[in-house]
Parts: sequence; C-alpha cells; structure tokens
Amino acid sequence: MRRLIIILLFVVLLAGCSRESQPLPESTVNLTPKPAASSSYFQSDKIKPIQESNGIAMISEWFDEDTILYVEEKDQLSTLKKYHLYSGLEEPFFETEEWITEVEGNEDLTLFSIVTYDEFDQSSMYVIDAEGNRQLELQHFGDSYTVYWNPYKPSEMMLITYLPDWNFDVFHVHVDEQTVTAIEIPQTYFQWVNETQIAYLNWDAAAPNYEAPLVLYDLGTGEAEEMEKPLITFMSYSDHTQLEVSVDSMYELYTTYTFKSEGAEEISELEMPILNTYSDLWWIPFHMYDSDEGDFYYLRPKYSGDYFSYEDGYNLLKYNPRTNAEVSITELEDHLPIKLSPNGGKMLIGNRLEEVMELKNKEKVTLF
Repeated sequence: MRRLIIILLFVVLLAGCSRESQPLPESTVNLTPKPAASSSYFQSDKIKPIQESNGIAMISEWFDEDTILYVEEKDQLSTLKKYHLYSGLEEPFFETEEWITEVEGNEDLTLFSIVTYDEFDQSSMYVIDAEGNRQLELQHFGDSYTVYWNPYKPSEMMLITYLPDWNFDVFHVHVDEQTVTAIEIPQTYFQWVNETQIAYLNWDAAAPNYEAPLVLYDLGTGEAEEMEKPLITFMSYSDHTQLEVSVDSMYELYTTYTFKSEGAEEISELEMPILNTYSDLWWIPFHMYDSDEGDFYYLRPKYSGDYFSYEDGYNLLKYNPRTNAEVSITELEDHLPIKLSPNGGKMLIGNRLEEVMELKNKEKVTLF
C-alpha cells in the first residue's frame, strides 16, 4: 500500500536509526517489579548519566516526569528498565528473550505497548500497566505494529498490523475489555479527534501525491465524512487542538501549519521552511505538543532548501498557537527525534534519545 511505503521511508529519512545484531531470542519472561524506593532517597538535583551503559539499545519512553524507560540487551535478554534521572536508581520493568523494538505509553502513562521480534522474525505486542503486569498479548498478528493510543480513553488504541506483500490490517483495541475489532479502513495513519472519532488522510494508491483529503470516521456509527481541503498531514491533541499541514503548491518555499480548535475554528498559522525531498514524500520536522500548556515544540531549519544537502542546523523552538508567542530553546546541528516529558519540564533528544534537557535551565546531559 502506498501509505505504508510512505511511513517506512519517512522513518528512514527522519529517524536514521539502526538496530545492532543481537543473540537470537527464545521466549518471553514475566518480572515481578521491585518495591519503589522512598522519596527521601531522591536527594540530588542533578541528572545522573546511566552508569552501566554497556548493552543499552535505546531510551524508549518516559515512565513519569523524572523516570525514563530504556532497553538493555545483554545475556540473550532484552530488558526494559526504569531509570530515575536524579537518584540513578534503576529496576527491571519488562523482560523478554525477544528483541524489544518499540515502546509507547498511553496519554497518562498507565499502560505501555511493547513491540518485539523473535528469532523467526515474528512480531508480538504486549500491553503492560505501570506496575509491570501484563494486560494484553497479541502474538503473530503481523510482521510489525503501529499503535495510536486514544488520549481521551487511555485503555483504547488503533492498531495497525503490517503483513507480508505490503498488506496491513486495522484494529480497534479495548485493552480493559480484551477485545480486538477489525476496522475496514485502507489507511495506516490515524489521529484521535475525540472519544469515539478518528481522522485519517484518504491516500489514493493509484494516484501518488503529497497531499490527500482528510476523513473523519466515527467508530461507534461507522459513518465517514470527507473534508474538501487536501492536507499533507494532520495531528490532533488531547486538549482538542488540531494541526493541519498544507501548501498551496509543491513549488512553495514554506509549508503552512494551521492550528484549529475542535470545531475547526482557526487559532493561528505558522510558516515552516521546506526541505525538499524531490518526491511525493513531504518533509515534516520532528515535533511535540504539550497539551497542558498548549505549547508546540519543533525543529526549524534556518531556510528552505534540499533535505539531503542541508547542513546548517535547526532551531528548537517553543510556539504557543493561542498567544502567537515563540521562544528559542537551543540549536541542534542535526534533525533529531525529540520526546517531551509528561509535565513538559524535560525533553529527550537524539536518534536513541540518549540526551536529556531540562527546559527551564536548558542544561543537557548525555545519559549513555
């Protein structure tokens, strides 16, 4: 499917990560979490790098404002570990003899989806709660998975399972009810608009293009409504703010980022320099949105140009659509993934999210 190809190339273009070869896995193991240390133990006000960094594959997710989750590969095991940034305390959270490739927390970080591969290139997905208890297990539904958590109902998700020969299936999953319902939608990118409604771009596989019409789909009624204006991409956030990315023509030097309320009322617009990929795959900068504060963080190139030859760095900016105020955080040499902490006080940066920045004082620490 065309959209699947776009997603795969988007990852190649923007992430640039690779996974090292590891010993072959065998089976999955449950862990009993250790008791948490008392708050009196956490005395340092400085972030501590991870001391035993051998075997760390990547930092994958926030567990809470001061604790990260990272993947360690050692002794034929993949272990997802919790690490407290200020105390240096760590403990295993999930362990498997498969390879952990993706970890994604839901909106309130009460559930975490974990995608793994085994020695036969078979993929599984596990959902565990914040205590490390397994809540759902899907084995061999596909070769890979993409999860879109519902920010309004934290135990629901849209799940894409990728199959051989460029095929895929779409499911609506209720973790608490242990139900997996197939949805007949031929697309792979979804955003939650509200509790029961999702949005997707209706790409036409027979006519490749860099933009497509937006469709609103109600999971309760099965009704779909197609919007008139074609978009490059669309994002929706838990405070009901929506972001539409569009351009008047493919020859423009700037892309328009339009922030709207749930009722489609325009809040503000932001112009973004375009880095041209010379294809129908449109460049979108790494970005994060703080739903509590209404701030949009993004990496901005200094001018429009060629994506493959641009080398002049990126400004990490914080933009508030409602006040139209913009603040410069720092400058990065490369276009790198970012991940905002739950309360918006810190940010992970890097292809393996190996650096953390305290946004208040802009201090960066390399964790491994």
